[in-house]
Amino acid sequence: MLLETGCGCSCEGCKKNGVTCVDKISLFDSLSTEQKNLILSKSLHKSYEKGELIFSPGDPGDNLYIINSGEVKIYKLSSQGKQQILHVLGPKDFLGEHALFDQKPIMNSAEAMKKTNICILKGSDIRDLIMEHPEMGLKILAQYAKKNVQVLAIVESMGLYDVEQRIAKYLLDLSREFSMGAFRLPFSKGTLASIIGTSQETLSRKLSSMQEEGILALSGQRNIEILDMERLEEILEG
Repeated sequence: MLLETGCGCSCEGCKKNGVTCVDKISLFDSLSTEQKNLILSKSLHKSYEKGELIFSPGDPGDNLYIINSGEVKIYKLSSQGKQQILHVLGPKDFLGEHALFDQKPIMNSAEAMKKTNICILKGSDIRDLIMEHPEMGLKILAQYAKKNVQVLAIVESMGLYDVEQRIAKYLLDLSREFSMGAFRLPFSKGTLASIIGTSQETLSRKLSSMQEEGILALSGQRNIEILDMERLEEILEG
């Protein structure tokens, strides 16, 4: 069932310079203009304020959510009520894709990290389109598999590495992703701390220690330069 909350307007109202959320993501690249307009006519737009839940465990899993602007964290809660962030998503990303393969209730929570605009599409409408355009299903499966690999990597990291090693692994992975030794963290240190399973204070202390050892150079809240890649890899290897 499509959510009834929000502004209740069609996503055609999200157009900016003639571009809609459907135009922004590769998932719908193979569709004709007519088919894209059909999706827009069946979609709803909703704005979320920082800290507002988009969905939570037990909610029906029958919608696909496209992030038009803003930032969303996907997390699960431990038995002690502690958040474990699984993904941080931004514009052009989508979530809820599991609803296209099964309609089981949602198991994780999604929360806006800043003011976020989302286009909501009924899973049944997307499934109908996949029957006509199988390449769409392959793209969704690729995204689904990528997220599952990321979750498995997080779980493995928690079990195999200590905090310093998890920090080293994360920074090395970012460096490879950006193909450079200097980069800006994609989100706050508080969010990063939650992803790697530590406190923000411990993260800041470890980063400062690495800077004192000449491994990293820190500037501002998010800018990091790896000065000694070999030493960082040694930390990871233990």
